[in-house]
Amino acid sequence: MKKELFVRAYEVMLQSRLLDEFCEGEFVDKGVNLRHYHSSIGQEALEVAGAIGLRKTDYMYYTHRGVAQLLAKGITLKEVMMDLFFKVDGTNRGTGSVMHAYAPDIGIVGRNGVFGSRFAIASGLALAAKTRNTENVSVCYYGEAAAARGMYYEALNLAVLWNLPVVFIAENNGFSVSSKTREIFALGDLSSMWKGYDIPVVKFDGNDITECMKAVDTAVDRARRGEGPSVLEGVTYRISAHIPFETHYDYREESEIERWREKDPIRIARETLYQMGLWDEKRNAALYDRLYKEVRDTYKQVEATGIADESEVYTMVYYGK
Repeated sequence: MKKELFVRAYEVMLQSRLLDEFCEGEFVDKGVNLRHYHSSIGQEALEVAGAIGLRKTDYMYYTHRGVAQLLAKGITLKEVMMDLFFKVDGTNRGTGSVMHAYAPDIGIVGRNGVFGSRFAIASGLALAAKTRNTENVSVCYYGEAAAARGMYYEALNLAVLWNLPVVFIAENNGFSVSSKTREIFALGDLSSMWKGYDIPVVKFDGNDITECMKAVDTAVDRARRGEGPSVLEGVTYRISAHIPFETHYDYREESEIERWREKDPIRIARETLYQMGLWDEKRNAALYDRLYKEVRDTYKQVEATGIADESEVYTMVYYGK
């Protein structure tokens, strides 16, 4: 693992956390409806690890809770915030929020509105990469709800059958909205069922950036060598509500959330950097101050930008009469 990449991963994790805290503090707590916003607080290690080491030409299919994934792959903070607030200077010209960020020049092909279709699309991108004789890899994040769809089984079977360069990364954050993971899957997690396939299945601590990056690097390198797909499962936890204003205490206790706060992935990454001699408190304070200011300064630019006109609705889709 390259030390400079580890430092960069920590920076993106902290940037994502500060953006989430800004959105929750400035909008959710004040009762402002930030449409299609899903906080990723507590999941930053796994989200960043899956994208930070990818090549520009590699494909990444992100989740609805994937701001950190987008930042790690190369979309700028300004572009992410423009998308969040439906502004015309965003990646999708203000028509789809961050749910539909689009940057094909860096391997982000957008998201499909059909739930669970990600698996077939990611496998299709991997098939294209293999057919074109490139070394490109397709990385597909997914969660509990998407994995309960039939398309995952179909896509995984073809990925193994055709030996495709695709890596499926399961974000086991404990819940599919309000249903616990162990209540949805027969074996209690997202990856155990795939052990029947001729495919590596690796389960690890999704809050430890070191473990996350090692698992992803191994799987991506394997796919790039032409050795086929992998399934990774990072066990993490969704600290915030599923969506703003949700009464998430109807299905969990504050004591459970606090136990996971003690496993904060950002704290774990920071302490690891200290132990590696790559970081210190002075640098950390300077980074925090810079990113904290950057989020607020960027929002001022976002506020001054116009929203999409209704005439833009059909500019980025195919339609017919």
